[in-house]
Amino acid sequence: MTDLLVLAPDAEEYAPVLRAEAPKLTLRLAADADSARQFLGSVEIVLGAPALVAAIVNEAPRLRWVQSTFAGVDALTRPGLRRDYQLTGVKGVFGPLMSEYVFAWILALERRLFALHEQQQRREWRDEPYRSLAGLTLGVMGLGSIGAHIAGTARAFGMKTIGYRRAPAESPAVDKVYSGGELPKFLSGADYAVVTLPSTPATRHLLGREALAQLRPDAVLINVGRGSIIDTAALVDALGRRAIRGAVLDVFEEEPLPPEHPLWTLPGCYITPHNAATSFPADIARLFLENLKRFEAGEPLAHRVEFERGY
Repeated sequence: MTDLLVLAPDAEEYAPVLRAEAPKLTLRLAADADSARQFLGSVEIVLGAPALVAAIVNEAPRLRWVQSTFAGVDALTRPGLRRDYQLTGVKGVFGPLMSEYVFAWILALERRLFALHEQQQRREWRDEPYRSLAGLTLGVMGLGSIGAHIAGTARAFGMKTIGYRRAPAESPAVDKVYSGGELPKFLSGADYAVVTLPSTPATRHLLGREALAQLRPDAVLINVGRGSIIDTAALVDALGRRAIRGAVLDVFEEEPLPPEHPLWTLPGCYITPHNAATSFPADIARLFLENLKRFEAGEPLAHRVEFERGY
């Protein structure tokens, strides 16, 4: 039998699906790294949250495969951690959830829902002008499965779509693709710029002062990728000067965001606690089980992560 360690705060919630669909697995459940250590001598596969797995990955002598429960795996690609196993990420699960999040905010801002609610509190009956999404331009930084799904949702609203990727390549997900040094052109053309990029050395502070200055004054930045992609100090400055209309932020360079951080109270800044796309255990377990079939058959695993690239 193959030993599988599920290492996640909600590990127990993965068990019903895994026991029903893969009864031959020896299932080990742990909510934290300390409780996982008792199983590490026999574990061959880990299904877990990257930050928790990173704490024990060097201590599992028989480890052959780690399936992340999150889209972001940067915790496992840091220098000093072993790389002699297969690491797989999550694809095709979070796109719909991320799209719901992004368009909940876009619609709230364009339909002036916050202003309307404030009027309700004052018992005012007054029209609040708004504009349609049709014809606005949505820019997506990162055209993987999540970015492509968000762009597809934008098209359903009649929006124009543009995309940015580090390396030149076409993408059917958007109307036009920018790459490499074309970041300023991409940013200047977006009414809403959505970040879905992974955290890698190449993407760290990709949106610094110079890049943020390319956004139009009426543009909104939405980050559902990783906090390290935006230079926080530069964003604080841009919002403070009203250089951009606003920012919707689900991820940050430091999490949790400290209570004293200026982002909490800056005009046009909207903060959520890294919950744009929750890893629902049943969905992740089924994705894992599909890959388990490949693993047991000796076939290449889906959604394999390249350690050097970080995704």
